[in-house]
Formats: sequence, structure tokens, C-alpha cells
Amino acid sequence: MAANSSETSSRLAWNKELASVPCVNPWGIPGAYTTLRIDGDPAWPLFLEDHLTRLADSLERLGMEPPSPLSAIRDKILSFRQETTLPSPQLLRVSVLGNLFQLEARPLPAIGSWVEGRLLPYVRPSPEAKSLDHKLYEHVLQLQRAGEEALLLSPEAELGEGATSNLIFVKDDVLVAPETKVLPGITLAKLLPELGERFTVERRPVSLTDLPEFTEILATGSGKEVVGVARIPEVGWRSRKETVLGTARETYQKIKQSHLASLDA
Repeated sequence: MAANSSETSSRLAWNKELASVPCVNPWGIPGAYTTLRIDGDPAWPLFLEDHLTRLADSLERLGMEPPSPLSAIRDKILSFRQETTLPSPQLLRVSVLGNLFQLEARPLPAIGSWVEGRLLPYVRPSPEAKSLDHKLYEHVLQLQRAGEEALLLSPEAELGEGATSNLIFVKDDVLVAPETKVLPGITLAKLLPELGERFTVERRPVSLTDLPEFTEILATGSGKEVVGVARIPEVGWRSRKETVLGTARETYQKIKQSHLASLDA
């Protein structure tokens, strides 16, 4: 089997005939990817079907087709989670390129409930598609993975998303989550309807000049799950509350546990 693995990572790749092939560095190659969290006891890939659906959508937006059926990719993911020796929780990146797809897993570092925001003037070429954008990846490598998040700032001075997360901006009982020119996040999609039962949810852009009116900013994603942005040094913004953060973190844990229970049933 063509694989690279160790106690800290595991990598496998297959061509369109589902024969094992060497893994490649996917960044900068035309293709799409998705990052799943493998969690629980026994460990499962969370929201697998949602990730496969978004992966297919990303490929379509990029004008590509997967080299193998999504059902084959699903089977490889499920086999991988049974065979991996990495501790749980872990992150599994599924990259689909023109002639192969590959799985790359790594253990998740301990992540607290807060990160520091770093403004990054950058817009992904195809925001609604999760492409293998090497320029953004290079920026992410410069961050402290467990303690910082790049907040992407458009030329119009709008904050749409984080480099690895979706954002929720909080003002009193109103939650503002940008919806256009951002990746449709799976964690956000699970969380927002539940929060909408307790808060008013608005889907609209957020301008950099709007920041002072927000008392909290939440970042959501497979790795971080739900964390608060403690501050954004470049503009002097600081979190002034953590009410919604606590509610959102508790709510998402219930969503996750319910999902894991359904997989074990």
C-alpha cells in the first residue's frame, strides 16, 4: 500500500482505478478538499455525508469531476478510520485532484475556547469552493495553529470568513453571519439553526468599520469547533462578552454527541 504514516500523521492516496499511489503535496494543484474531524469513542468522521456533498459542490464550481465516485471516497474514509493508529480527535483532510484522491490525517492539538484574530487582506479565488489555494495555505502556516486565526479582509473592507473557519458576529441578541462570498461551513450550518431558536440571525456582510458595535466574534469549523475571537490587535478590537460563546459551545457539543450517538446506534 502506498502510504506515509507515523505516530503523528498518516497519508494514503489512490488513482481513478483505486490502486494505491504515492501521496503528493496537493497545495497549488487544481482540485478541492474538505477537512473532517474524527472524534468519539469509537472514533467516527463527523458529518461525513455533508462533507462529501460539499466536496462534490466544490469540484463542480471548479469545473472538475472526481477521479473516482464519491461512494469510493466514502468507503476509503470509513476504512481509514478503522485502521488508523492516530489518537482521537484528529483532523482528516480529503483532497481530490484530477487523477487521484488522498487522505491525510493528523492529531488535533489542544484547543482552548479562545483564539487571537489576525487580519489578512486576502480573498480566495473561488470563495464558495474549498480549493487547494496555496497562497492561503502559506499564510495559515505562519499562524500558531491552536491559538490564532486569520480573518480574511476583502478589498471592500468586508470581513467574510476566517482562513479555516466561518464567523459569527454578535451584537446584543443579534447574530450576524456572512453568507455570500464565503465557504458554506458545515459546523456553522449545524449550529446556526439551533442558535436561531434563541437569537435573531442575520445573514449579511460585515464591514471592518462595523466591528466596534460587536461585543463577540465566534469562529466555527471542524478543527476549532466553536471558539471566541479574543481580540484583533490590528484594529484594537477586543471581546467584551462571552455569553453567546458559552451558549454556542454547549449547543454544538450537544449536536455532536447526538450525531455520534446516531452513528453508534
